[in-house]
Amino acid sequence: MPDTTRSRAILATASRLFASRGYSQTTTAEIAREAGVAEGTLYHHFGSKDGIFLTLFDETMEGYLAGIEGILARGATGRETLSAFARFHFDHVSMRKEQYLILLRDFPVHLTVEHFAGGSPQRKKLDRITELFSRILARGKADGTLHLPFPVRETAEMLRGSFYGTTRLKMLDLIRAPFPRLARMMESYWLKALAP
Repeated sequence: MPDTTRSRAILATASRLFASRGYSQTTTAEIAREAGVAEGTLYHHFGSKDGIFLTLFDETMEGYLAGIEGILARGATGRETLSAFARFHFDHVSMRKEQYLILLRDFPVHLTVEHFAGGSPQRKKLDRITELFSRILARGKADGTLHLPFPVRETAEMLRGSFYGTTRLKMLDLIRAPFPRLARMMESYWLKALAP
C-alpha cells in the first residue's frame, strides 16, 4: 500500500472510530488494525494519536476556510455574503458530521492548551475564521447592506460564537431542527439583527 493510501486509510479509520467510540476510548492499536497497517506505520505517519487528531482538525478547517474564502471572492454585497456564509456553514458541517462531531465533542483538553496558544497553526486557523467573518461584516458596513452597532471584530466574534454553540449543540443531538432549517434560522436572525 503506498504511503498516501496508508495515511488516508489511517485517517478515515481514526475518524470513524473517534466518532463512534470517542477519542479517549480509541487506541492506536485499534486504528492500525482496522486500517490494515502496522501500529509503527501509524506512528511513522502521524507520531501519535494526537497527531492524527490534529491532522483531522487541520484538514477539516482547511476545507472550511477555503469555502468561506470562495464565498468572499464572489464579490456580493455584505448582506448576500453573510447569507451565503450561514448556508455554507451548516451545509459544510452536515456533509462532514463525523469530523465535526469529533472536533466539537472530543477535543482533548491537553491539545487545547498545547496547540491553541497564540501563534500555533491550529490557533491561526481559528483566528482566520474570525478574520474572514470580519471581512464579510466590514463589506456589509461599507456597502450599507448591514448595520453594525458594535465594532466589526467584536461582532464577528459574537456571531462566530452563536454558530459555534448552535453547531455544537446540534452535533450533540441537543437541537432537533435539521441542518437546512438551522441555516435558515441563523441567516434570518443574523440579517434581522444587522439590518440597516
